[in-house]
Formats: sequence, C-alpha cells, structure tokens
Amino acid sequence: MSTYPAFTSLEEVIGFLNATGPDGNSNYLVYGLSVSNNSVQAYVDHANTYIGSFAPSVTSTDPRYPFAQLAALDLACIAVLVAASGGMLLGAADYKLGDLFITKGTVGKFSFQNAVQSFQESFTRNIANLSTGAVSAQARLRNEVPHYRGRWR
Repeated sequence: MSTYPAFTSLEEVIGFLNATGPDGNSNYLVYGLSVSNNSVQAYVDHANTYIGSFAPSVTSTDPRYPFAQLAALDLACIAVLVAASGGMLLGAADYKLGDLFITKGTVGKFSFQNAVQSFQESFTRNIANLSTGAVSAQARLRNEVPHYRGRWR
C-alpha cells in the first residue's frame, strides 16, 4: 500500500480511455482489445507511486496538485494502451520488400499511436509543470512585475 496520495483512480482511467466493461471476467475493452481489471489497477498504482515519489511534498492543497493528477492519469493511460496493444505499436504491420518499404497501416494501429503520442505530450507538459517551483501568477501582483517601456522603472 502506497503512502502517497491517490492522484488517479481505476474508474478515472477507465472513463478517460472510454473503455467498456467490465465483463463477466472483470475485463475491460479498450479500442476493442481486452485488458484485465487487475492490470489496469496495477498501472494506476504504479502511476500514483511514480508521481508521488517524483514530488513527495505535493498534497491536495498544493497549487501543483492538478498537474500531479493529470500526470498520473496520463502515465496510467499510456501503460494501459501499450499493454492492450500487444505490440501493435512496434510496426508489426510494416515490412520491407527489397528496396520498397510497405506500410500496412490499420485504423487500430494509427488510433493507438495517436492516443499514446497525445498522452505522452500531455504527460511531458504536466511533469514539467509539476517539477517547476513556479506557481501561477496572481493578478494582484501585476504591478510588482517589471515592465520594459523604453526604460526600466
């Protein structure tokens, strides 16, 4: 059991991936491919632990908390998609015939690639925001920020 906050949950990941289920065997369908309830929960636990160890001082009152939540959600979704794909992302539908490179792109393959890339980009942004010491600017401090108008004042 992790001592870190639960930044994301199984229900949130399943909902975000628009998965269906669970069926009688506690499996969900993600892009039409089966993934077990236990494996999704393992990815959620891993994401919560990873983000918690990355920023152990982040609590629900910290302004960086939403970035931690989103980063954990992105990480868990990436793991579920890669596991559900079963190697589909490795170019298994591509082959070389002499000097000719043949791509047998499937809709599923492209959907997975786009989804994983989208989650990866989001994860990168959220980790950057989580790891910086900067906090969002506050409007009440606008007059304290130096402005350049031909000379410094």
